[in-house]
Amino acid sequence: MNVTTRDSHDKVQSAGKNLLIYVFSLLKTGEIHDLNNEAWIRPIEKLTEALDALIRMERRSISFVVHEGIAQINSHALWLDRGTLEQAQELERYLARREAGGVIFAERPNEEQLKTFFFEFARHRPAEDAESQFQSLQYRLIELGISQLKLAPQPLRLEGVGQGVRGVSTLWNYSKATAGIDELLQRRPIEVRIARRTAQQLVDACATEQDLLVAMTLTGENWSSARNAVDCAILAAAFGRGLGLSAVQCSNLATAGILHSAGHAYPNPDPANISVDKAVASFALRQLVEGAAYNHLLVNRVSAAVEWRETLKDESALNQAPKSPSAHPWSQLLGLSRYYLQQVRRGEKGKARSPVAVGLELLTNPPPAMDSGIIKVFLAVVGLLPVGTLVELHNGDIAVVSDIEHLRGRNLYNQQPAPIALARKIFMERLRSSDGKAINERQARVELGGDGEFGEWSIASVLDPTGWDDLIVRGLFRRPSTIMTQLGVR
Repeated sequence: MNVTTRDSHDKVQSAGKNLLIYVFSLLKTGEIHDLNNEAWIRPIEKLTEALDALIRMERRSISFVVHEGIAQINSHALWLDRGTLEQAQELERYLARREAGGVIFAERPNEEQLKTFFFEFARHRPAEDAESQFQSLQYRLIELGISQLKLAPQPLRLEGVGQGVRGVSTLWNYSKATAGIDELLQRRPIEVRIARRTAQQLVDACATEQDLLVAMTLTGENWSSARNAVDCAILAAAFGRGLGLSAVQCSNLATAGILHSAGHAYPNPDPANISVDKAVASFALRQLVEGAAYNHLLVNRVSAAVEWRETLKDESALNQAPKSPSAHPWSQLLGLSRYYLQQVRRGEKGKARSPVAVGLELLTNPPPAMDSGIIKVFLAVVGLLPVGTLVELHNGDIAVVSDIEHLRGRNLYNQQPAPIALARKIFMERLRSSDGKAINERQARVELGGDGEFGEWSIASVLDPTGWDDLIVRGLFRRPSTIMTQLGVR
């Protein structure tokens, strides 16, 4: 870093810290004082000075965001000491009241706009039918003619790890999420904020490797409470992406998936008279009591947890559950996800079943407690042949389903028509030829339905993957030795 660059960086850091301090000060001022009070004068002067300095250096609008304890000015992360770090954390809590992540200064605001903005932030009360605090306040600011600054949404995207080699980022996010939920389940009470952060990581991983994440939920032997919660969150997020929902909506679904079975983190006050299931359902309601703000997301999450615990907790008995058309859609989705995972992993008799068999059974003989529409969407997203399925092709080759094109990409968010309504491409990775010879990587990848040696590539049968684990991994991950190195395994 040369001297000029270092000086510029130091100036951004100094002005950025001042901006943090006086944004925090103005939020407190708006909470305490009326618009004609002299207490506004000093913090507005100081904030304007910091903003002027930043606009001169950046030569563009200023985006100030505080998220997960990190304060950022445009692309510059601020170096915070203990005092400013505590202020940043307090400021993040203030902004979270409005479901916001920061403030965007589109241009240099005048004194009147600054006062009105921070006064409204502190005093605004949304209508009872408002969908979100964030949108309600944004509309109110537009009504008041506030155009020089606005709220910034909470950031969703987290940086990936090991981009460029398929699977590294996915494996990292999956293992980190499982470890995080395992820790979360040991805490009392449940920290919803940590669960939401984990859900955001999973949704971000789904944007590039959803098909691979879905495959990972269907395999393995150690089904802990933490892993069940994470796997359910992945399927819920996949469901939302298949419908073309926004990243925020998918994150909300994934958060519900993580929290729906986590009620046991609360102790049972009277084990002699209150069953475990009733205690879990009751303590799920404590989220309502402890919630900083009541909104439809909180109510959806809690009702999903209660309904799942009361009616759908036993996945193997889902077929015998009474039909309940009034059950919340989120509860339906979570119950279906858990039932599907249980059937594919170990079935009702302790033996794993193929996704094809489970999917066809759900379509032809759906459980009475499940909505048939949700089942169809779920199976259309996950696929009757999800990634990782071992098959025999029409020419005798052994192959693994390696990619499902319509499940991948950030363009799935907010897409119309819904991605599940569009054509999809399914790719296979050939592992062994009919005479037992290995197929090299350059010739391994084929598209289902594409031109093959004896006509179109098609599937003759689905195989039991037992004993093929090593080859399946090679088919799913390109150059697995490179992945192992990047993960630090060897």
